[in-house]
Amino acid sequence: MEAVSVTEFRNNIKKYLDIAKEEELVIYRSKNESFVITPLKKIDKDISLLSTAQKKAIDEALDDVANGRVHSHESVREETKKRFPHLFNR
Repeated sequence: MEAVSVTEFRNNIKKYLDIAKEEELVIYRSKNESFVITPLKKIDKDISLLSTAQKKAIDEALDDVANGRVHSHESVREETKKRFPHLFNR
């Protein structure tokens, strides 16, 4: 693993992107912030940008739609008006 400063990376981008093809490249900057550069082709294809909780919520929502467990826009709007009338008095 190679580690460089933002300034060094900026001054030699091509060099460090070539290095990142072979190994992880850590770019560090002030205030304890660091970043890792990794080519997308090296990232496991099973990795998703969604968390497990987000995937579960999407699956549950799709199941609700498939099984007719949905509400019309108008019914949701009316229920929202009842619960939060101050949002509609603007």
